[in-house]
Amino acid sequence: MFTVVFMSSEHVSRMNNLLGSSPDVREACAALDRDYTIAYELHDGPDGGTVHWVLAFDRGTGARFSLEPVRTADLTYVGDWAAAIRTARAARAGEVTGADAFELRGDPSVPDRIADAYRTAQRVATIESELPSC
Repeated sequence: MFTVVFMSSEHVSRMNNLLGSSPDVREACAALDRDYTIAYELHDGPDGGTVHWVLAFDRGTGARFSLEPVRTADLTYVGDWAAAIRTARAARAGEVTGADAFELRGDPSVPDRIADAYRTAQRVATIESELPSC
């Protein structure tokens, strides 16, 4: 079976299709007190440049991923792309690690505020993907 590469444009597209068609995700996002955006600004990506991962929670439309930079985010994790991949690999293995691998910019309370919507989006849009080597 073909597996997509983690956070590739194809992976993001597939996740967005699942998120966009989920009434559970729309309902969870509608319950938020406002819209939220979480971003990752990851330096030294595979091509040497900066990689952006963005997850927006919109009370009207639900959750959506993007690979494009945003002007503002409620919370941005800034760090090294390879560290983000290692953190994702550890999370898949059930290990808790990597929290100190990122500089936080913005409101550190955002993950708690969006926890229910995030869990719902994660449940709906987690698909098999291959982590790139770093």
